[in-house]
Amino acid sequence: MKNTTLIFGHKNPDTDSICSSIAYSALKNKIGKHTKPMRLGDINKETEFALNHFNIDAPELLTTVHPCIGDIKTGNKTVIKDTDSIKTAMEILTRENYSSLPIVNKDNKLESMLHISQIANAYLEMSTKNIFDNHCTDYSNVLNSLNSTLINGELPCGKISGDLRSLREIKLGQNNGVVVTTDTERIDEHTDKYNISLIVICSKNKPNIDFKGVNTPIVHTEYGIFKAFKYISQSVSVRNILSNNTFLQLRTRDYIRDVQAMMRESDQSNFPIVNANGEVHSTIRIKHLSDVVSNNVILVDHNERGQSVDGIETAKVLEIVDHHKFGDFETNEPLMIRAEAVGCTSTIIYRLYKEAGIEIDKNIAGLMLSAILSDTLIFKSPTTTKRDVEVAKELEKITGVDIDKYGMDLLVAGASLEDMNAEDVITMDMKKFSMGNYKIALGQINTVDVNGLMKHKTDLEKVMQKHIDVNNYDMFMMVITDILNKGSKIIVLGNSAHLVETAFGVQLEDNTAWLKGVVSRKKQIVPVLMQVAQS
Repeated sequence: MKNTTLIFGHKNPDTDSICSSIAYSALKNKIGKHTKPMRLGDINKETEFALNHFNIDAPELLTTVHPCIGDIKTGNKTVIKDTDSIKTAMEILTRENYSSLPIVNKDNKLESMLHISQIANAYLEMSTKNIFDNHCTDYSNVLNSLNSTLINGELPCGKISGDLRSLREIKLGQNNGVVVTTDTERIDEHTDKYNISLIVICSKNKPNIDFKGVNTPIVHTEYGIFKAFKYISQSVSVRNILSNNTFLQLRTRDYIRDVQAMMRESDQSNFPIVNANGEVHSTIRIKHLSDVVSNNVILVDHNERGQSVDGIETAKVLEIVDHHKFGDFETNEPLMIRAEAVGCTSTIIYRLYKEAGIEIDKNIAGLMLSAILSDTLIFKSPTTTKRDVEVAKELEKITGVDIDKYGMDLLVAGASLEDMNAEDVITMDMKKFSMGNYKIALGQINTVDVNGLMKHKTDLEKVMQKHIDVNNYDMFMMVITDILNKGSKIIVLGNSAHLVETAFGVQLEDNTAWLKGVVSRKKQIVPVLMQVAQS
């Protein structure tokens, strides 16, 4: 996902937030960028209606942009197979300059961690004579450790049995295993009687001898006899020296913030990372934590941290496209900001399509039209601008829908409370605001049946109070907007409910009041509350 720029709206997304994300991502991809629309919450019924009508899939859910362990690209990808020899393991550790690396089985699944100290301890405990009885290994490991070449017979395969001996030590009637020698003259037609599985000839030059009548496989190595014994000891498979030691392993989807403390407190210096299948992804050190690449993101329909995705402070914000006031957002680098005083983000995105000279697909135009009709309540909201109406008319031509009919169908679908509980109603379009010294939550829902919804007032207030207690809000204001009668019923709870009375000149009765003509949270509620809260 690191090579993809994520485009998303605010938490508790409304139709504009979802549709603008999809539309802007489509534009970016058409001009050669690699982007993906995302959502920061559940799709509401109004947005679902629009997506279904224009046959567009809902974006994937994004819960955080905190970097994950798997996002680190500078770790070591090298692993040691459990069938590799100790010599091979030592060569890998030395080459990679790592004191330990993961051991994997034939399926590349993590088995253990091999530390260089385990190899040293194994050398001290090994008996050369009985090495193959005590430590299982393959002929291939022996042959590879000696850099040997076949000069007689057929190379054996599989597990080695028997002892490791010199030619002078072999006896009839015993399993003599692997024999190491410099004396080629004693290899004759009688050699096969000694049950030798492999003869290793140590000499600087390859012997020019015809071992006529000898079937025992013979290989040549340029190593001297003492070094040959040493390297054969190192041919033991690493699986034989592994202990049941515990170690910290990480998963690719672990968040760095969750594991970095454990890593720093651990005695380990190297940490294996596994994917969802248990396969080794890489090995990292603590220093690699600083090498993670941040997610590239574009924000639409919002610009405040509290309304954005968790971990937004760790992401690289490339652009903001919004029609709201600017709040507490700060970045470390310059970015492109497109903000206009219009009623909907999709109105801005329409202009970006025109500026880029890109034709708008019919289904994308439908989503953009849906966003405008939703945010402006079919142009009844005071946030509506001349530009919103003009863009909507252009999008109507592309889609072929009737604005008035489709707009009402859209709003009615969104106003349906079927299958919704009190928590759904309160949180479906809830935003958090910092106003002066006050921490305030503002929820809004559009409906054609205000009285029906107010029958559940007790349940709504319980949910509101729960959010106040959990999040330490000074006030929670729930706005129930009547899309037919152009006004809003409000429910207000919290220690600072007096702000609403002062701002709107109303008297709360049983925590409620009617705000005639008030339908826009952005233009008619937030600015008025902000002025009172900061005075």
